[in-house]
Amino acid sequence: MNAPLVKLIGTARRQIRQSFWAKFAAHGLTPQQGWILRVLSAQGPMSLHCLAQWVFMDDPTACRIVKTLQDKGLVDSIPDPAHGRRNIVSVSRSGAKLAPALDALADDLGRDLEAGLTALEKRQLRATLLKVIANLAPPARTADAVSALAETGQA
Repeated sequence: MNAPLVKLIGTARRQIRQSFWAKFAAHGLTPQQGWILRVLSAQGPMSLHCLAQWVFMDDPTACRIVKTLQDKGLVDSIPDPAHGRRNIVSVSRSGAKLAPALDALADDLGRDLEAGLTALEKRQLRATLLKVIANLAPPARTADAVSALAETGQA
């Protein structure tokens, strides 16, 4: 098949997104809300800006999602005592109880996504997708986020 890469990547993105929507909706969450909750659960409390970088979002989008998660009682946001204008976001007790179920859903979807790929194909795809991300993301965001993803194996 000689379909343009942008079409193939777009199609894969839509199918992944639809799968995540269906799974996370059962918990009353969007995929973005679930992703933020999972990152906070795994990485611990962090500034809103750092969180936005982790999940490849701009700060205003991450702020809106965190506000929704706060309203649902799944995350807490408190002023950073070391920096007057910054907030630190963390998982609440309710969020911590939900996170393992979200991790299991994401793991299941990851297995579905990788089904039939060899270890070499997975490494090659990971490396290629990191290049695509780096090609399209703003330089400052790319360096921190891609580096973080690559180091944690989430890339």
